[in-house]
Amino acid sequence: MNESDSGYKLETISPSRRRLAVEIPVEKVDEEYERILKNYMSGAKIPGFRKGRAPREMVVRAFNDDIRKDLYDELIPRALSAGLQSLNLKPVNTPKISDVKHDKDMPLNFKAEFEVVPNFDLPALEDFKVKSKPVELSDDEVGAALENIRARTAQYLPVSGRGVTAGDYVLIESQGRDLETGRLLPVEKSVVLAGHKENEAGLNDALDGLNVGESRSFRTSYANDHANKRLAGKEIEYRLTVKEIKVKKLAEIDDEFARGLGEYSGLAQLKDKIRDDLLQAKKREARDSLTKDILTAMAAKMKLEVPESLVEAESLVIIERALKAIQGRSISREAVQKLQAEARNQALERVTHHLIIDKLADKEGINASEEEIKEEVRRLAHENNVTPAAIEDYLRRQGTQDDLAESIIFRKSIDFLVKKAIID
Repeated sequence: MNESDSGYKLETISPSRRRLAVEIPVEKVDEEYERILKNYMSGAKIPGFRKGRAPREMVVRAFNDDIRKDLYDELIPRALSAGLQSLNLKPVNTPKISDVKHDKDMPLNFKAEFEVVPNFDLPALEDFKVKSKPVELSDDEVGAALENIRARTAQYLPVSGRGVTAGDYVLIESQGRDLETGRLLPVEKSVVLAGHKENEAGLNDALDGLNVGESRSFRTSYANDHANKRLAGKEIEYRLTVKEIKVKKLAEIDDEFARGLGEYSGLAQLKDKIRDDLLQAKKREARDSLTKDILTAMAAKMKLEVPESLVEAESLVIIERALKAIQGRSISREAVQKLQAEARNQALERVTHHLIIDKLADKEGINASEEEIKEEVRRLAHENNVTPAAIEDYLRRQGTQDDLAESIIFRKSIDFLVKKAIID
């Protein structure tokens, strides 16, 4: 059905909100109604009549509500889509349909409210000049990074002939019992660092001196506001058994250690690589910080109403990522509220900055060439140790080919912004 003769009336509620009133002519409504009704008549089963032989009036009486629902489900999305295309509108959220009005032999009217990216002007980039700052790296930072590598390559060697002492890594099997109700908690296996100050009260004393296979009990009382709701306000008696005792052995930082990592001739080359990686990371961080400062300063000079739906969607991403990071741990209502507030602030900033970058790309005609897209595919293939064809196939199956071009445009736009803003 062609909706070109439908009526549209656009109302601007705010810079980012629109309301579109649509009227579908009665001829189009009747035409679609008849089509749907015929489908119902051909399949209707009404007592006293063979399938598809019931009179029109009886089918209408029996299925009128269903027919009207199907009518609206068919007409409204098509008319709305045609209206949006006709008016060159691109909602950033799903339009909300309201005020559906339709009587027999009358047009079908409805309203759709939605958000769009508002029109706005960018301030002059010349107003946001900043001086680049030198990136510095100390020997202590290189040493700290070397120690981190050393810690990641540590060996954990089993201990025999003695009991647990502070600093040991101990695999224990434990089961708690609620002293008030007598209810047993599930049996759990865990690795604990003996003597650690953050261990539960009584655990370090209970572990001290135990040999593999030996058991001991201890009691712990939990505060009413303890993060684990299952334990909050309770006194639990634990019975633990030592399964393994291990000590952490760190390698000597020397040429042999460097060669053991597989790609270095000695310690000096390893340190050079660490220094180079740290410098590159610091340069990226400095650039990101500078970009953020410029965008924040630009946003402060503008009147930009950010679509609420974009902020909500970005907030949800931030919250889900934060909750995933603390998975398995309880979180208080106050902490949730704080997380939601912080996520919204971050989301508002991110969306605002993205809108500015998108506007800049459009204004300056920044795009992604075919060769740039191919080069990005080759880069991704190299990083993931697969062929470019495999990357292209993956993007095609995921439907994210356009995302690749958008990421290139975004990166080039930031390059343009920083180049215009930095004074060497």
